[in-house]
Amino acid sequence: MPLNNAAFQQLENRVIETLKGKTPLMEVPYYVCLYQPRDELEVLENFSNMVLRLKNKRFSAETIKLSDLMVKILDESGMLSSEIINKEEEMREALAGDLRRELSVGVVEALKERLKEREISHCAIILRYGALWPFVHLSHIFLSLNGCVQCTLVVPYPSDIGAGYPLNERSKGIIDYYRAETVDLR
Repeated sequence: MPLNNAAFQQLENRVIETLKGKTPLMEVPYYVCLYQPRDELEVLENFSNMVLRLKNKRFSAETIKLSDLMVKILDESGMLSSEIINKEEEMREALAGDLRRELSVGVVEALKERLKEREISHCAIILRYGALWPFVHLSHIFLSLNGCVQCTLVVPYPSDIGAGYPLNERSKGIIDYYRAETVDLR
């Protein structure tokens, strides 16, 4: 089933209102957009096109692919070395802990650095969150950015169950869990 176009248009309108300075519903300019994981390619295309439309309307906007950021962080940390990759199966548990630590810190620091000078009038669409799961939780990213990053954040979030299960660490629905406006695009 394709994305809900009416909900997507409402999201884009809410983001534009936020970029113009209207106070966000949840007090922080964060939006979590639920979509079916099978719709990933459509999501990437729609949100990339949204950035183009925002720029055509003279707003500041960008996409940030967490999958690219993840590869960069892991490469710089040495975790993509052939030695580690060749021993991955025998050291899987320890490696999982290392991945959580490196990615949790690295992703947040990279986003803070990239977005630190941006105001609410700038929109950053954070794509490919699913690439970080289960090593980095969206709640960790939001909590770590809150107060440090002032720009409008939009995060498409792959979920095929209920109100955001199972991709949050406390098994609560996203609506109850994140300090963000939730938009269901499913």
